[in-house]
Amino acid sequence: MSRREIFMDVMFRTGLMILVYVGFALFIPSYYSVRGVAALLDGAVVIGLTGLGIGVTMLAAEFDLSVGSLAALIGVVTLNFINGAEVGMVTAIVLGVVIAGVFGAAQGLVIAITGINSLVFTIGSLIGLRGLALFMSGENTVNIPVQRLEETDFLSASVLGIFSIPSLVMIGAFVLVAAFLRYTVWGKEVLAIGGGRTEARAAGVSIKRAMVVAFAISGALAGLAGAISCVKLGSATPLGFDTLLLSAVTACLIGGIALEGGRGTVTGIFVGLLTLRFLVGGVSGLGAPFWMQNLAVGSLLIVVIVAQLSVRQLKSRHDAPALPVH
Repeated sequence: MSRREIFMDVMFRTGLMILVYVGFALFIPSYYSVRGVAALLDGAVVIGLTGLGIGVTMLAAEFDLSVGSLAALIGVVTLNFINGAEVGMVTAIVLGVVIAGVFGAAQGLVIAITGINSLVFTIGSLIGLRGLALFMSGENTVNIPVQRLEETDFLSASVLGIFSIPSLVMIGAFVLVAAFLRYTVWGKEVLAIGGGRTEARAAGVSIKRAMVVAFAISGALAGLAGAISCVKLGSATPLGFDTLLLSAVTACLIGGIALEGGRGTVTGIFVGLLTLRFLVGGVSGLGAPFWMQNLAVGSLLIVVIVAQLSVRQLKSRHDAPALPVH
């Protein structure tokens, strides 16, 4: 995609996001209040971090299905660090993220070396990690001791009454990943293999390194989402985050990330995330039943995908060379 096409795509999705927000703000007074905005941002953290990570693998023309199970496992591991080793909350979160990043890197390396389809491989990871989470938790919910719960209060602190610590971490992650993909050699390699694996290899791009980097980012961000969420709640369940994968992928698709890779931006993922949160929060704020949220999200996703495909078809017809007239 040219820069102009990228800009127009982001503007279209931003306009859709604003339309969704304004539509609900007209009927829900609390929607545009400071407290309402803070709640929307805070509720976007887990999906946002995970969606950002899985979006990076999608940009590399791969797919990481293991993020939900990995988030659950790292949540359990983080709380086990707190309970067993009695380390600080921040230290436990950092250790969990490092473990998740190393696992993601290893996963990317194996996929790159063996040539196994990432969808097939990460289905196995999804199942295996869930079993490991059950084993490490003793098939029970892991809780932070009552006497240490006050140590988790820092995650509830806010800046300007809008940004919580987790939401600032999420925004920071988006900025860092966007800068990494745009300005570093390794980041550009990730985008290169998504744009065309054969062309990237011919240009001397290290496919193996790009795969390791993409899956390491996905793993680390899924781990960060699981660790922060579980520490803030004070508990971790091995069967948690079961719908996280679907929500994260939905945010990416609404944001313009193509399943075939090589198309989309980090900015688009963020816009897709906010659109998703505005829609879900708005439907919930109107008092609609839970099934209505799923229906609204599914309908919006279909509309966005159909509109996107229609634009591509019109563009391909416009760019197609005219047939010679005899």
